[in-house]
Amino acid sequence: MTKAYDRPYVRSDAGALAGAVVCTPTAAVDRLPPIQAEPWPIAVRAIEQHAVLVRTLRDRGVNVTVVEPTLGTATEALIGDTAVILESGAVLARPAMLERRGETAAVERALRELGIPVIGRIDAPGLLDAGDVAVAGDRVFVGVPQTGAGLRPHSNESGRRQLAAIVEAQGGTAVELAYAPGLGRLRAVFSLIGAETILAAPERVDLVPVRDMKIVEVPRGEERAAGVLAFGERRVIANLRFRESIKLLRRAKIDVEAIDLWEFGKAGFGPFALALAVKRV
Repeated sequence: MTKAYDRPYVRSDAGALAGAVVCTPTAAVDRLPPIQAEPWPIAVRAIEQHAVLVRTLRDRGVNVTVVEPTLGTATEALIGDTAVILESGAVLARPAMLERRGETAAVERALRELGIPVIGRIDAPGLLDAGDVAVAGDRVFVGVPQTGAGLRPHSNESGRRQLAAIVEAQGGTAVELAYAPGLGRLRAVFSLIGAETILAAPERVDLVPVRDMKIVEVPRGEERAAGVLAFGERRVIANLRFRESIKLLRRAKIDVEAIDLWEFGKAGFGPFALALAVKRV
């Protein structure tokens, strides 16, 4: 039976994760372009790793809703890009990649079944991937990608303005954070892991706007280790490949559930991209 959720939905990315939506990956994952110096993902391994993530979430008490893939896109499992969930409902993203817009429509149907209202959507000419957004109570951090040669940003000024207007209408404030070219998404190098704690790669994202918060810095060479999925205050799921960062987090008294998500990591995606948090308490 489908579980329906009540308000508030997500007030902070560091709230205790109670409900999440995931999408089962398919053989198309092997078409995800790898980041520099990485080999192409291997789909059969990615499917196995995704299943471990789902089991891990359920073992931690998270109610997981599984959306079956229907589009055959390489990115379909990256459900965290499709919507921003706020305290009062969902804001549907508008991906820069045309083929991804069907993914957003599929997630909208799932949200409707879960009783989560759509309070806004990014319309043309706006572009926004939800992986460029981190929710921290009354502040919503929005990534501003710095463009480089041949790089296509995943969000634009129109998309960010539309999101800011929705956030402000809900009584919040949108805060822009610039991040280095080539990363794809803010959440690759920036995550909220506590009510007042950020995990970030300081050389890849402008942290001046969050200097009032405690910042845990990942080491150079493991910048994407910051792309965790928080499942509670100072409790995170991290990619096992980032061993130095995991040691650092544990020394900082952060509860780390380290699992192998190597195949998704080859394309630059961390746990943050593989689960859409729809209820945090």
